[in-house]
Amino acid sequence: MTATQENHGSARAVRAARAYWLRVPLKVPYENALCRLESFDVMVVELIDDEGRTGWGEACPVAGYSPETPERAWRWLIERLPGIVGARPRERDALLDAMLAKYPFVVSAIHEGLADLTRSPLLHRDDPPSVRLLGTVNTLDKLAAPDMARQLLGRGYTTLKVKVGYEPRDDAERVCRIAEAVEGKARLRMDANQGYSLEDAIDFARRVPADAVEFFEQPVPANRWDQLEAIGRLKLLPLMLDESIFDSSDIRRAATLGGVTAIKLKMSKSGGPQALANQVVLCRSLGLKVVVGNGVASDLGCFHEAVCYGQLGLDTAAEMNGFLKITDSLLDTPLSMNQGSLELPNPRTVAVDQERLASLAIDTREFS
Repeated sequence: MTATQENHGSARAVRAARAYWLRVPLKVPYENALCRLESFDVMVVELIDDEGRTGWGEACPVAGYSPETPERAWRWLIERLPGIVGARPRERDALLDAMLAKYPFVVSAIHEGLADLTRSPLLHRDDPPSVRLLGTVNTLDKLAAPDMARQLLGRGYTTLKVKVGYEPRDDAERVCRIAEAVEGKARLRMDANQGYSLEDAIDFARRVPADAVEFFEQPVPANRWDQLEAIGRLKLLPLMLDESIFDSSDIRRAATLGGVTAIKLKMSKSGGPQALANQVVLCRSLGLKVVVGNGVASDLGCFHEAVCYGQLGLDTAAEMNGFLKITDSLLDTPLSMNQGSLELPNPRTVAVDQERLASLAIDTREFS
């Protein structure tokens, strides 16, 4: 099944489109084993139909998370969007299918925009529920980390993300201090972002308290399935895969590995809302737990992903918390948190702030 077949309901013709390349500053730098970010490069797609209705999607490509760099993503958008405007839906969908593997983030953004344009129930539930998020212990300082974890507990978070993937002994000491500080009141989701070698991943896993760990996420490079299998065979910690997962074949392959208990999915690389829903169904059928959410996104992408998450009936702490990292909201109704949960406004009342787009844009193109 192709991504477009999964994204049914996208037959509405697009008569005009705009693309925006935004550079959105972060409140504090965001660090992981892949990179250090001081801003997000956000590609926003606006699609317009004959009736003047608009649909919005976004991509935030980061090297290591996606095959696309921001430069490649932008170049593809401005080259391909003219071919999408006015195209017959079947021709448009064939183009998107052909490009999904090489440009998953920007292709997913277009599918997100199409779903928004057609008012898909996955993005337009009238009374979206609140979504429980995890809190991020965003420091590598082993002395500061415990206090930050306690602060997150006080704000209602019961799952905490800890970035690891650096030096295994230092990482393990930081995790142990956090585990001691939270006293079992929160589970730890440890994300290595592909940063460890096989030996370092095993060393780290043996040093942390297993009973405090919810998932050990992507310990080794995404394409090293042999190493993932070797770690999983030891069953030291429950593994979750993220950067290794793009399509259904990756999910099926993960299900064959011992020790892999969960899959991390993102609407921004799955192929859009309906493709994400289909991947969730597949994971469940294979006995895999599912985590959804993109921590590197603006509030536009986080909002759409959170509404979709609510429609899918998931219960693991979600990760669409990129909106908490940025200084500027793209929506005219800012997202808000209440005791560790994201409170979602009615999609009918939310619009994109055009003035904010203009102020953050480093390039804008229009096609009709």
